[in-house]
Amino acid sequence: MKVLHRGRLSVVMIALMFAAELVSTAPGSGTADDGGGAVRGRLFYVTHALSHDIAAFRLGQDSSPKRVGDLVTTGDGSGPASILFAPDGGTAYVANRTVREIAAYRVGPAGELTLLATEPTGGTTPFSLAITPDGTSLFTANLLSGTVTAFTINADGTLKRAGDPVPTGFPLPRGLGVSPDGRFLYVGHGMPTLPGPDAIVRFAIKQDGTLRRAGRPVPTSPSAAGMVFTPDGRYLYAATQFEAKVDGFRVGKNGDLTPVPGSPFDTLTNAEGAAIAPDGRHLFIASPGDQDNPDVDPGGVSVYAINGDGSLTEVTGSPLIAGQGPVGIDTTPDGRRLLVAGSPGPGRLSTFSIGSDGRLDPITNPAIPTGGTAPRFQSLAVLPNQGPLAALTVQARGAGQAIRFDASIASDPDGRIARFDWDFGDGTILRDGGPVPTHTYRRPGRFTATVTVTDDENCSTALVFTGTTVHCNGSARARASHTVIARL
Repeated sequence: MKVLHRGRLSVVMIALMFAAELVSTAPGSGTADDGGGAVRGRLFYVTHALSHDIAAFRLGQDSSPKRVGDLVTTGDGSGPASILFAPDGGTAYVANRTVREIAAYRVGPAGELTLLATEPTGGTTPFSLAITPDGTSLFTANLLSGTVTAFTINADGTLKRAGDPVPTGFPLPRGLGVSPDGRFLYVGHGMPTLPGPDAIVRFAIKQDGTLRRAGRPVPTSPSAAGMVFTPDGRYLYAATQFEAKVDGFRVGKNGDLTPVPGSPFDTLTNAEGAAIAPDGRHLFIASPGDQDNPDVDPGGVSVYAINGDGSLTEVTGSPLIAGQGPVGIDTTPDGRRLLVAGSPGPGRLSTFSIGSDGRLDPITNPAIPTGGTAPRFQSLAVLPNQGPLAALTVQARGAGQAIRFDASIASDPDGRIARFDWDFGDGTILRDGGPVPTHTYRRPGRFTATVTVTDDENCSTALVFTGTTVHCNGSARARASHTVIARL
């Protein structure tokens, strides 16, 4: 029986893992449609650092993943690792670690990837990626250069370097996270065999996408890799892989970080990947375990409830095995499924349903092949859900007569409208009132009637962002208003 291990790695094990990381990078929905408009499943992607390719998957009606199309090759020796998407889902960005570049891909209607261009990072071993919530800037941490590179995103989705790479002031920058308000970039660092403390460094993101150091570095456990925010921006969590800990911080109004009560929190060996549920209630940590001895320590996924003060409570049944060496991790935009990729060898994919209390129930058991070799950090990303578009017409009548309101022509670009909430402007609220309600104004006057629509993945007016990419690209377009004049 495989055992899930907690605890600190030995210095020898850390050194071996770090050496393996360097060797591995040496040279060597968007949902689909059935034709009738019905959504066939949310698309997600997995990169493979040693087979140099990307696999696309779609969640079927039974929530099991199905491969979509052929593997997309990224170039011999490219070492693709981190992948994320622009908020509008039209462009994918992939960090090719070995060749030190970021590749931009156009995402086609059926999820196909077409290379647009590549852009050099100016640094060595781009370890992680993060994007701003508005999709105007992209960042990469250059592990072996001690720098962060900022890019501006052009209208066609291609990248342009925003100045030279910026030194972070600490060795081995790893994880990145952008605050949900888009003001700050946070950079995690470190390795316990190096002198000095490990830290998170904060940069202010300027209007032109360039970076300026802000505030003082905050000490962390070694070494902050996966960094995620609650969607409201109140809390930041960092999976610190070489101490088997999760560090939690409260985020101040000026971006300062203060440890939450009880931080750091125990997790599995070599904690690395992190994801937060779109509703901000649960944190998921992927820990690859001991990749030299996977039969002894295969790693796994830990689940935590996020309490009101930001502290964490591990959920009953956590941790769970998720194949061997799980590292890439993300949730679906509706927060109902957790997707996990990993393995130092042939890639494996695990999927789970997420209960209302955060408990995980395996869907793929055992894990299934991804089709390539060696998914790395940030190797799995889900295509962002695009918010619905509201529309409203009104058949005006006099006061005391029933008026028909029609929002049936509202649409959703990658799903369907699931809910219509109404405010008739006279103090009457109708929740989940359907697309064509009627309402009677009891007195004459001028009223503003408003409908707010929500799609089948719970996306509406809010943009849901958790530090690296968008879950729900919601906007004010999910709400429509109409002035109604009720006459005598």
